[in-house]
Amino acid sequence: MPKTTPPPASTPPSGSRRQQLAAQQAQAAREQRIRRRVTIILVATVAATLIGVLVWVAVLAQTPKPGTPTPGTVTANAAAAGSDAWTITVGQTGAPVRVSVYQDYMCPFCGRFDATNGDELNRLVAEGTIQLEIHPMSFLDRASNGTRYSTRAANAFVTAAKADPDSAMAFNDALFANQPTEGGNGLTDDQIATLATAAGVDPNVVAGFKQQANTSWVDQGTKADFASGITGTPTVLIDGKPFKGDLYSVGPLTTAIKADAND
Repeated sequence: MPKTTPPPASTPPSGSRRQQLAAQQAQAAREQRIRRRVTIILVATVAATLIGVLVWVAVLAQTPKPGTPTPGTVTANAAAAGSDAWTITVGQTGAPVRVSVYQDYMCPFCGRFDATNGDELNRLVAEGTIQLEIHPMSFLDRASNGTRYSTRAANAFVTAAKADPDSAMAFNDALFANQPTEGGNGLTDDQIATLATAAGVDPNVVAGFKQQANTSWVDQGTKADFASGITGTPTVLIDGKPFKGDLYSVGPLTTAIKADAND
């Protein structure tokens, strides 16, 4: 059987040879350190450049383009009287069209209207085309077995709109998307609070719903709306004039709003 021949033992280098090896090793170590520094510098430079680009992109993304309207804030009006006194107003003051929506959170037709046109109205607000006035009413308290659901829901919405306006419209849409059946008990206070939290309303604001601080605001607004000639919900006005088209199909209301904007 063939035998494996072991490799020859290495011969220790002489003194001068050891010095040469040491010098070569030192030089190699220096070159390695230099390469490492260069690599670190290059990586840091690339990282800094990338961060700068990302920051610049973020700034550009958050900077409105010339001619692009920026959505305004949500405001709550509470003057002494008048159909426009008790409203939650969303959008820019200088928007060319004012759209007023009279609604009750127990009204099933209001729920259909919001499901059909809610996204369109939010888009038109964001574009700067409309200033949206919401009139939350409570006349359908009689249809919630004594729980006063319309008032409780409207109070929650107005409270959110006053204290946390950025989440107000999401909460408004959530109340309609989870609308109880007319004639039932309505949602409980805890269920309303859960919807508000899910819509992004600040938890401290949600906790304040229990105080019912805006029930009088809602009641006076409802009376003022009826006194101004409103007879039911949903009622939609475009610059103060009743919209008499189809409220439950996407398109007719938007078309009417844009036509008014172009007048």
